[in-house]
Amino acid sequence: MKDWLAERVAREQQSISASHGNTLRSALTNPKVFTLAAINFCCIVGSVGIGLWMPQIIKSMGWANSTVGLVAAPPYLFGAVAMTVWARLANRSQHRLPYVVGALTLAALALVASALLSDPVLKITALGLAVASILAFQATFWAIPSTFLTGRAAAGGLALIVSIGNLGGFAGPFLIGLIKDMTQSFTGPFFCVAAILAVGTALMLWLGDPSRQPKGGTVHTTAAPAPGKS
Repeated sequence: MKDWLAERVAREQQSISASHGNTLRSALTNPKVFTLAAINFCCIVGSVGIGLWMPQIIKSMGWANSTVGLVAAPPYLFGAVAMTVWARLANRSQHRLPYVVGALTLAALALVASALLSDPVLKITALGLAVASILAFQATFWAIPSTFLTGRAAAGGLALIVSIGNLGGFAGPFLIGLIKDMTQSFTGPFFCVAAILAVGTALMLWLGDPSRQPKGGTVHTTAAPAPGKS
């Protein structure tokens, strides 16, 4: 059994290398890698932006300083559970893409809802759903690059995705602060971050499943037929 499993993994790695390349150059010149980096950037704009501004957001809803920490904790506790459950559901499915897209879409919609709601409890509930959805996205997104990157291509590709994505850690808090200063409200920042998450969703749909596309092939969203079916 051990030998059979090792042989099968080796064959899969060879197949990935043949279709997508396994060199550093192949990763750094692969448009799919840059698309995933842009998607990661959009996600981190939301995750870090909301995370850093969360205390001020909660305080602006009318919560007392003594309760800000208590109100800020549940969204991330719920998010920890959500990302675990969501990742398990994605692992059981033959197609991860709907879970990745679904989580990012839900995050954008939850932010819009939080911007439109006026009741503090409902507003923080929607914000908590956005946080949990972003964490669920992160739990499933990183399985996508490994489906078509292997060897040195995986090391270089993942590094590029992380490096470009982490720029969102600066852009997110900066945009939220800038728009908040201009509007004296967090409604505008919520809509802005939701729009950026929607761009990430659109890019993920446009990219489709990279593992089902040959190297240099046209990016599309149509899934390949299952083995044995036409």
